[in-house]
Amino acid sequence: MRTAALAAAAVSLSIALAPTAAADPSVDTFGGWNHLVDNDGAVITVWKISDLKPSTDTIPGYPLAGRLWEATAAVRAAKGTVTPIIPDFNARAAGGANYPVLWQAASADGISGATIPQGVKSSGKLYFDVTGPAPTQVVYNNGVADLLVWK
Repeated sequence: MRTAALAAAAVSLSIALAPTAAADPSVDTFGGWNHLVDNDGAVITVWKISDLKPSTDTIPGYPLAGRLWEATAAVRAAKGTVTPIIPDFNARAAGGANYPVLWQAASADGISGATIPQGVKSSGKLYFDVTGPAPTQVVYNNGVADLLVWK
């Protein structure tokens, strides 16, 4: 009986220590570093987003429906090899309107989605086609939930 109780306690402890998904996204102010950890902790991607503003840049050959906005982005491979997933970014207005990143628009100043090895950092701009209210935050959303937020 004592062995069964110890086994049950061990199972309860291992369940309590297992990593779980956060109910809320990691939220930071612009200029802060946010950590994105994969499910097993083997890869940690660190993002920094700053300076969300209307852009004076041009993106040749890309037809805008609204006004071009930009944010400065930096990504670092803190653990493991990282492939930045640029399409997961959105600029978001206070009322909830989302403006997807223009990841497919070629720009010399845009951040690269190329794979980077552990310890290496890459930086550049994220661009957004803002067709409504001005954005107040940038979110990293995996298609299901916001994982990182800067405001």
